[in-house]
Amino acid sequence: MIGAFNGHGMPADLSIEKSFVIDDPYVKKLQEVLSNKNIMTDFSPNDTERLQNSLIYPYLEFFLRHDKNGYYKKLFFSRGLAENNDGKLKKDIKLHDLIKLRIHSDDLRGDGQKSRLIEHFSDKSFGMSFMSSGTTLGTIGPVNVYRSNLSLDLSRKINGNLIDWSIGKEINDGECLFHMAPEMTDFLAFAAIGSDFLRHRGLSVSFGAKVNKGPKDSTIWQRIGPNIKEMRKFFQSKNSTKYFIASGVGLYKMFIEPTGFKALMMKLSLGAPPVQLGENGVLMIGGGLKRLPSHITSLDQVVRATGDKIFTGSKVKKSAPVIDMLGLTESLCVFIGLPNDPQTSDAWVKYPHPLTYIALLESPTDLTPVKNPKPGKDYLLYYLNFATLDYIEAIVPGDFVKPADDKNQIDTVMGKRNLSQNGFIYSRRAKEDEGFKIREGCG
Repeated sequence: MIGAFNGHGMPADLSIEKSFVIDDPYVKKLQEVLSNKNIMTDFSPNDTERLQNSLIYPYLEFFLRHDKNGYYKKLFFSRGLAENNDGKLKKDIKLHDLIKLRIHSDDLRGDGQKSRLIEHFSDKSFGMSFMSSGTTLGTIGPVNVYRSNLSLDLSRKINGNLIDWSIGKEINDGECLFHMAPEMTDFLAFAAIGSDFLRHRGLSVSFGAKVNKGPKDSTIWQRIGPNIKEMRKFFQSKNSTKYFIASGVGLYKMFIEPTGFKALMMKLSLGAPPVQLGENGVLMIGGGLKRLPSHITSLDQVVRATGDKIFTGSKVKKSAPVIDMLGLTESLCVFIGLPNDPQTSDAWVKYPHPLTYIALLESPTDLTPVKNPKPGKDYLLYYLNFATLDYIEAIVPGDFVKPADDKNQIDTVMGKRNLSQNGFIYSRRAKEDEGFKIREGCG
């Protein structure tokens, strides 16, 4: 596959017309939902619930139609959704019944996805495999998820909906710096899908890191270093709309870790900090806590420490608004935040797209969906993405979240936003004695 960024990343043309399932009625239904307008801008929670309920049977039937080895027929029967091994679905299946299809993130390590995959193209070159960082000890390897070009095309639209809604306008101009290397777009979902969406919209996309030479047994993570030339070019640009996309560890290593002479040398080489993002610029962050020092327990610690170093405006400088995204290797679409002041004491709420069904479960030992979650209480997160066509993306990632306030609209530092579905507040990773081992965002 020849990608867009020096041969890396997703191709501009996903060739979805070559898919075996392009004329499938469920595929057409999804394309119809996404074709006209951004439903996040005017859908109410009731609209979202109606949409999700209308998709239950078409969604399950899609996997039965294209089930090559009987995996989904057996799965639906064993989980109580079908009357027999032939896949005859029971009547009156509800949204909460889809929780019975749950899989844990660990089920997608190694070849875990293989038996679950549905074929959409003649071969796997019409798609990409994404992997987590591989930092989890005591497992069989990183989470490894294949996405066909058809799913990537839907992802391009859905993640576009999410970002447009968060920023409050359709993104179609400006420039963007990813604080990562272009090689990472070959396997890191956050890098590949984000850079593809922005390039697809016509933005200038550059990368602020590069992969250095190193020992043959070293990992790409151990060889990542700054690309001074690209960062300086971006920081010195006078463009009025600049999007700076970084991980927590990227911000930490650029703005917090360097002190004394090291900080002076960085200032001389980059001309930053401070970073000027123009009148309409935004800082977008993601990537969880991986590779950050253990005393950093939440990303807002990093953001607060960098809030006086990244600005918008020219005559009157203001701290750049921050949008925090929660993206997992095993999630086709991000859970997006709304623009915040970096010094805010408000909770950082994450919101799903209407094509993603969210449920809050009582605990790792009681997977009952909670109808009326209590404010401030921890619940185990579950989600199902109705637009993932490669396998049933019904995931318990092992994260505890708190319910956000039940609202239809919210004020942000960049204006009001309609809420099409309740959000959640990331709380913590489940502990090892609860059956989970890894830190937030590690995969």
